Amino acid sequence: MPDASFYDFCQEVFLPGEGTVEDALAVCGELVTRHESLRTAFFRGADGSLVQRVERSGSFEAQICATGPGRSAQFVHDAWRRRMRDRTFDLRNGPPLRVLIVVTDHVPVLAAFCVSHLAADLMSMRTLAEEALTLLAARTARTAAPPPADTRQPVEQAAFERSPQGRALLARAHTHWRQHLASAPLTMFPGRPAPRGPGRPDRYSAAMDSSAAFLAVRALAGQWRVSTSAVLLTAVALLLGARSGQPVCALRLLAANRTHPALQHTVANLHQEVLTTLDLRADDVRTVARRAFAAGTLAYANGLFDPDAANELIGAEGRGRGEPLHLSCCFNDIRTDHDLRTLGETASAPDIRAALARTVVAPSDFEEAETFFLVVVDTDPGWLRFVLCAETDVLPPEEVHAFLRRLERLLVDCAEQPERPWPPLDREQRPAAVRPPRTAARG
Repeated sequence: MPDASFYDFCQEVFLPGEGTVEDALAVCGELVTRHESLRTAFFRGADGSLVQRVERSGSFEAQICATGPGRSAQFVHDAWRRRMRDRTFDLRNGPPLRVLIVVTDHVPVLAAFCVSHLAADLMSMRTLAEEALTLLAARTARTAAPPPADTRQPVEQAAFERSPQGRALLARAHTHWRQHLASAPLTMFPGRPAPRGPGRPDRYSAAMDSSAAFLAVRALAGQWRVSTSAVLLTAVALLLGARSGQPVCALRLLAANRTHPALQHTVANLHQEVLTTLDLRADDVRTVARRAFAAGTLAYANGLFDPDAANELIGAEGRGRGEPLHLSCCFNDIRTDHDLRTLGETASAPDIRAALARTVVAPSDFEEAETFFLVVVDTDPGWLRFVLCAETDVLPPEEVHAFLRRLERLLVDCAEQPERPWPPLDREQRPAAVRPPRTAARG
């Protein structure tokens, strides 16, 4: 790939300010010992197939940086992260890992990991951060480190997928793909202009920080008796369907594939983008939300599949229709907390609407390789962040901003009227598009 470092992951963890640099480095070494993916090389075999080879020993790059006047730990980390953006890994020789230790007054205060996406996904990075804190606490207290979790390593996962049980799971997932491909629209952006030429299309990203959406989603999850993720999926699907004029929305949901106990603490790239289709024909939004809850649950249950087989199924469906399918709309809910049991008391409808005044929408440097990619993140308590990256041929920058505003407004309107009828508001009632500055867009 021309820009392989685009797919590298960086994850920082603030340390409690105890121990020494040697303690922090020892913890990083223990993480590499525990997780085979951090000492794996990736290359093509003689027959062209992808091979992963786990190294028994070796070394990884660790950079030690000190803070100083005008150089906070976060400042040092951000500068290091920008440098990592311009460096690719030698995946053939491994390991796909680099480490940063930030020191203040001779004490490590921050650790950061840069890992190739071939070796780890977001859940993996969170696991590394949690384990780093646990191992450092044990080391500085001079107590025994907790034993490694009983987890399936990547090569063991590959062997499992070739076992009879694993092949049965893959076959079930492929059946899921066939069923949803049959009802998927050719594209969620009909009438899009023809590609301008060779090269990567222009994309634009914006982020919306919304307290109103946070409050509305919690209220609707309880009223509709669905997950908060299903509430968000419903709103995104309805807006995409209304924009395209189609009664069915096709989205690829990013499945973490960590439901099996043996995979909950696995450091590997297990996430996959599984297709789901949602029928938007209903008298009210609540009905669509109940369908979204069922569709999302089923999609995540079939998140483990053979991507080569899925691509063959997509191609076969397109040939049968006489036109290729474009399934380039993704929804990724990466919040750490979307459990109904943590909802507690929800806000009133007037309080939710009043929170609209605090919403901020601004350009973002987030970039993905899809036509439409929406990420939901929980940042500060009581807030949600929506980050939307889209090709400008289908959503110009002002439309990216407008889509985020409409998403928030739909959630708030539904919180006021949980049995809200559908189809949606007519164009005159939609918020006006906000034209953002264009200087901050990447790519």
